[in-house]
Amino acid sequence: MKEHPLSALGRLGACVCVLLGAASAPAGQHPSRGLWVGEAILNKVTEVSVGINSANQPVAPNPNVPTATADHANLRLILHVDGEGRVRLLKSVAALNASTNDPTAIALVTDDALYPNFRGNGKRFASAAYDFGEGRAADLLNLLAEAVGNAAGSNMNSTASSNAANQVLAAANLDAVYRAFATSNILRNAGTSAAASAGVGALAAKGTNGNASAILAAATSAATNDFAFNTALSAAAVLQARAIFEDTRYIAAVFSVGLAAASGAATAANTNSNLPLVRAAGTNAALAAFAAAPNVPSPVSAAYNAFLASSALQTNVQPAVAAAVAAATAQGVPSLAAANSARAAVLKLLFENRALAAADAIAVNEAPLSGQLAAGGVVTGRLYLGASHPTNPFRHRRHPDHTLGFTITRQLTFQVSTNGFEKVGFGVERLSGVYKEEISGLHKPLGPDQNIGLRTEGTFTLNRVSLVDKLNQ
Repeated sequence: MKEHPLSALGRLGACVCVLLGAASAPAGQHPSRGLWVGEAILNKVTEVSVGINSANQPVAPNPNVPTATADHANLRLILHVDGEGRVRLLKSVAALNASTNDPTAIALVTDDALYPNFRGNGKRFASAAYDFGEGRAADLLNLLAEAVGNAAGSNMNSTASSNAANQVLAAANLDAVYRAFATSNILRNAGTSAAASAGVGALAAKGTNGNASAILAAATSAATNDFAFNTALSAAAVLQARAIFEDTRYIAAVFSVGLAAASGAATAANTNSNLPLVRAAGTNAALAAFAAAPNVPSPVSAAYNAFLASSALQTNVQPAVAAAVAAATAQGVPSLAAANSARAAVLKLLFENRALAAADAIAVNEAPLSGQLAAGGVVTGRLYLGASHPTNPFRHRRHPDHTLGFTITRQLTFQVSTNGFEKVGFGVERLSGVYKEEISGLHKPLGPDQNIGLRTEGTFTLNRVSLVDKLNQ
């Protein structure tokens, strides 16, 4: 009798968990942390053919409602959740021994260039169903064209257009912008001030015979209601909303120093009633969190940062400005038409000078997703495979008509069941739910507004096979 693929995955997860158990992350981290391997089973897809009804009238199917299929497709899924709950979709990952001695210390490695750094045999998971590049590099070029085009169309001079380009490039360096905040006095003061308030709150709770839990709750409440803490939180929210690409580090950094201050003060208050000493313990904890804040994982890849400094981008900025101004000036007067013409001129130049090809060619191993992989949670993400990406399936290296493929984007949605973690074997926990995907670039857009891609949906199942919450370490 043929075994159901989910049964095989469950057994595989149990076996691998025994192998990876030595690498469990410390307690107190995100409950969904670790490596999740499973599959999506697709059983619905958008119909694109237009039929004829009994009155000989064309009837187009609703592109918003996928149709049930006679058979199903299975896609291997590999997701990783770090200690803070950040989710990433992986193309492949290898479980390797990071220790030179016994006992084994397992590392999860997505970059095969790092394999020589580890010893012994390992276990590799891979998925052929998901391929992607660094979509934010291509998005950056489109943002650059829009900003420069709008400035040229409104002002018709190179100064305004150059300023617009520089503003985009400065904002594009997400790590530099975040690092300025993470090393600022506003964040440091948020931690030290929260520690002072937490000390008062902790000792007040202790004075009413509160237990350790009550003391921690009081310290946390005092820290997170502190004026300097909330000032930093407001600043973080503004910076986070202003980021040109999603970057959740700002608010997380403020909470990291505030909660560390509360924890440090509460721990000290459990054994000490001296306010200066309790405050000092909270301050030390807050400063440790402050020192760690600049080093949290970046939402952008190293390849993206390399592209920012590359000649493919930098040498094309001023030519793009000149092309935009020339195209806008040809329209005669500042106008929407002038801005559109300038924007098109920038995109044309970036394409002809192969800046777009350089952005498309970036290869990455992990795609960041948004949301929480937890009971009732929703995880979403966008995958981008550029027309010039080396593994674009519509390219052919030796065929002159297929040197360029199609730009493909995939919008993924995981709707996690409210059932939470299910125990399905020794050391194996499972999450399941509804999987949805919308694909653009393989078919003309659907719907009356021509803005709907091909949609497919089904179910997904993920088995946690490791508690390791870091990659490539």
